Amino acid sequence: MKDRLKQFRVLPDYEELEQEADGLTGRINGLAAENVADRALIRELETSMREEEIPGEHDLNGLFEEAGVILPALVRRRFEDVRVFHRRVTANRRAHLGAELESARRRVEEREAKKEQWDRRRRQIMDILQSGGALAEYTALREEAGRVEAEVRTLAEKLQSTQRLERLQAELRMERARLRRALEDDIEERSPKVDEVTVRFQDLSEALYEHYGHLTIGSGDGGPKFEVKIPSGRSRGITNMQIFCFDLMLMDLLAERGVSPGFLIHDSHLFDGVDERQVARALQVGAGRAEAGGYQYIVTLNTDAIPEEGFDRGFAIEDYFMDVRLTDAREDGGLFGVRFD
Repeated sequence: MKDRLKQFRVLPDYEELEQEADGLTGRINGLAAENVADRALIRELETSMREEEIPGEHDLNGLFEEAGVILPALVRRRFEDVRVFHRRVTANRRAHLGAELESARRRVEEREAKKEQWDRRRRQIMDILQSGGALAEYTALREEAGRVEAEVRTLAEKLQSTQRLERLQAELRMERARLRRALEDDIEERSPKVDEVTVRFQDLSEALYEHYGHLTIGSGDGGPKFEVKIPSGRSRGITNMQIFCFDLMLMDLLAERGVSPGFLIHDSHLFDGVDERQVARALQVGAGRAEAGGYQYIVTLNTDAIPEEGFDRGFAIEDYFMDVRLTDAREDGGLFGVRFD
């Protein structure tokens, strides 16, 4: 377009615009023909929906009674089944016709929108072709060149943005791979500590179950990846005991390094779905680990959730009860003066 404007060769520009206008006219006519067919289909569907009625129900039972014939109950019930069947068939038919009608109307609307868009472009071309003098022709062509140039700039900007995004994604993949490799090297260098953590977790899980669990520390796209598994099923209780062992293992390590907060608190929800004997073992293991590590292990439990059996001989859970208990058995009970109904 820029070269043509410089040389102002009108005829080639006219030929291309005429071809574009002819192409738009053909496409618009094609859409119009398709709309004619769909509008005819819409009229047929609307007529069918108006005429679609439930088949007439004749009172055959009354007819037979007038003839002096008494029908058994089974026959009358079958008449009713036939009526229900016809009603369902009619309802399904109307639903199908309605869906077809809506689809046809939507197609007509979409074609009308395309026709309007293409017609605007055709009118713009016709204004260029129908311009009277050379100056008017040149001005119209210059406006057309400006429109095309603006479209080229938009496409160039999109291309640059796409290329930048692709380069950034490639750099991110390389950086992620580098970081993951560095993480793998770090885990390898710390393998003695990783082994120590793994063994501690195995000891804790073996104290609760017949088979010890596994703690695996590896690398993932988002950083270190911890996988914990106790081979005793996939119930919610097993998952909670995995958390229990992991928490106690961390507390033991922190206590030995002198950076422990000094206490570990578990809510009663951690023991939901756990067998009563396993709860007893967990409480006993927690008490022993806390005493050996020099930290507090606190568990909030309702009195009716405290196990009655499963403790080792000589271990008295009552010795670990806190002096202060929350109760709503009396009017002065509650939490910080607030009662919960």
